[in-house]
Formats: sequence, C-alpha cells, structure tokens
Amino acid sequence: MSADASGVDQRETLKHPFFSIVLVSAVALGCGASKKPANTAAKPQASEEKAPAGTPTDLSPNVARDRRSEPGVRAPAKPLVVGKARDAKCGKIAGPFDTPNELLAGRLKVSTPANGKVVPPPSPEAPTNEEESRIVVDTGKEGFAIVAKETFQLDPDRYEPDADAPNKPGSLDVEAVKFLKATYRDEERLDVVPVEIGTGDAKLRAYAARPKAPNAPPGRDTALVLGLLVAHPDGTLQNVGFYVRGEHVRNATGNALVGCTRVAERIAATLAPGPRALEREAGSRRIADVSGDEELTITVPADYIVVPVASGARVYKLKLLSLYAGNITVAIGSEADKHAPRDADATVEGTLLGQSTKWRGKKTEKGGFLFAAEPLDAKDKGKTDARSAEVLVKANRQGKVLDELRGVAETLAVTKKTK
Repeated sequence: MSADASGVDQRETLKHPFFSIVLVSAVALGCGASKKPANTAAKPQASEEKAPAGTPTDLSPNVARDRRSEPGVRAPAKPLVVGKARDAKCGKIAGPFDTPNELLAGRLKVSTPANGKVVPPPSPEAPTNEEESRIVVDTGKEGFAIVAKETFQLDPDRYEPDADAPNKPGSLDVEAVKFLKATYRDEERLDVVPVEIGTGDAKLRAYAARPKAPNAPPGRDTALVLGLLVAHPDGTLQNVGFYVRGEHVRNATGNALVGCTRVAERIAATLAPGPRALEREAGSRRIADVSGDEELTITVPADYIVVPVASGARVYKLKLLSLYAGNITVAIGSEADKHAPRDADATVEGTLLGQSTKWRGKKTEKGGFLFAAEPLDAKDKGKTDARSAEVLVKANRQGKVLDELRGVAETLAVTKKTK
C-alpha cells in the first residue's frame, strides 16, 4: 500500500531515465492574493451542503470563511518572472514555451518547450498522475523536470478549522513559507515571496521559493531551481517543483548560476487551472470492479477525494494546510494475512463489507492507523485464497479523525453497476 500525501517525514523517490529526485513533502500551511479573486471554484463550500442519506458523519467538517480581501491577510504579489529574456539560459533548454501540457491529470495546465513529455508513473504502486505528475524535457546533456503534487490541503484564507483542531493555521502568507521550507528542506537558503500568475479567470496566487544558490548538492547532479505552492481557484493547494540535471547546476557561477531559474520562471508563468475538477460532494464513489456487473463502492462525506489506483483506490480527506488529516487505502487482493500489520497493539470491533471484523493497529489521541480485511463475498470468509478488500486507515493529528475515517471505510459495499 502506497504512502500518504501528508508528507510527514516521508520521502518519495521519483525515478526516470534522466532523473533520480528525492522530494520531502511536509505537513505545512497555505497561500493567497492581494485582491479578492474571482470565484471560479467548483463548490468549495461543499461541506456545508446537505449530505445524502446514509453518508457517514463528518467529525471535523471544513467551514468556509473567505478572508482573502480582508486588510492585512495577503501581501501584494511580486513578479514571478525576474530579469531580462537574455538571462533565461539553461544550456539547450530554451523557449518558445508554447507546447501545452497537463499536470495532475488536468488539474493544472502548463506550456513547455516542444520536447516536454508527460512521464507515466514508474509502477502500479507509485502515486498516480492525479496525485503526482512529472513533465521531463531532455536535451541529452541536460534535463529539466516539472514535478507537481496535489497536497490534498486547503487554503487557510478560505476556511476555518474545526473548533478542536490541534492548531489554528495562520494566513496563507505565513503558512506557505513554512510549507515550502519544510518541503524543500535540503535547500539551506530559500527566498519565498507571493507571486501572481496569469490574468482574468485564469489568474493564480502562488508562492515562489527560489534557492539562493541553485547548485546540485555534493555528489549529485540534479538541483531544485524553483518551487511553487499554488492556490487553485477551488480552494485547494498544489506544489510544483522545477529541477535541472547537468553541468549547469553542478558548478555554476555568476549569471549562469540563476539562468536555469529564469527559465523555470518563464515556464511557471504559463501555469493555469486545468479542465479537471475534484469531485468534492458527498455521495457514493467507485473503488474498483469486482466482476462484470458488480463493483466495490464507498460512501463519503463532502471534501473526501477518491483517487483510483491499480489495485483499488486511495481516499483523501481535504483539510486546511498544516492540518492534513489522513487517508484510506483500499486494495483488492487474496493475501490479506501477509499485509496485516505485525506491530499492532490495539483492536477495534467494527464492520467491513457488512461483516463483523476486528480493526488492528495503533491508536493515540493524535491518530494512528487501523487495518482490516474481509472477503468480497461473505460466503468465502475463512478461505485463505478468497478475494478480499484490504483497508488501511491512517490519521495524522486527531484520534477522532481516525474514528471518522474508519466510519467512512465501513461503508464499503459490493453493489451492482449502474448503466
């Protein structure tokens, strides 16, 4: 089962023939705009809508409260593109930046050089393109990579935390700096400023993190040249990093030291919202096919995002930046005993697929994890080779959220496919 998106001391290695990039994503905080943006969000107040009958209880709902236009909340944005066009030099990586590409399976759009290619996930177990995606530009001597990640966290300038949240995030201006410095903690010095990208309905507020000395660390040939935390119009946040491999980031000095950053800025300046919206309303979601006419489904409250993966799905609960809640991983397999946690010291009586079960794991006031598995067909209970739904629930900050996520997981059901 794959790691979660919380990024708590979590390292994920992104492998490509030209790149071996280790990213550290952290549970950090938010981002904003100097003027109140046009609301192009796809129902960011989804949590306030009436949920369908049978929807699990949301013990930590998101409460919409837009403070973006209030005095002192957001500092004026600075230019993203710095310097003159002639300063944007990074070996053979050059404009025009006019080839359209998509990030995060269409959540964001970006224009790249003509040879920019979207890279598929390296394996079925890797994060999907909806969670994390890469575009690579390769010239032979140097390479350029754009790595985008869905944080599954919300702009704290647009929502209030629940009353008993473990902490109350500051404004996005405050939390974005913390997020970027925690995400790119291998960089000793980062200059983080709010920037504005695009115009009109496509305008985005973002926070740009520029390394003071964008050279590769000793013994490596790849360097971060620009990091962004992007505030999407729907209230969610995406992290986009720009990396360069080759001589231009190994021993660069003078103007060449920041030439690749200038190129990254010009590519980043083409970022815009993409056509794909997150499905945030409460309701039933498909997890995986079970047979020709049946499927495994789950019923979620508002602001739960279901991401299909090769073996099933991952389910993320959207929460404010710095308050990442946790997730549910559902996999269909036939070796549940092999995947059960060996270090579990707690059990919880519950249900799964309508069957009584014992959830095993660790529980604390700050969360923990629980695992359970039951056969897709109750008649197969006790058979070692039965096809089962294996479910891992993880919560990062609050024990009640672990109970909430388990309650959502217990809505799993095998249902007839709808035509």
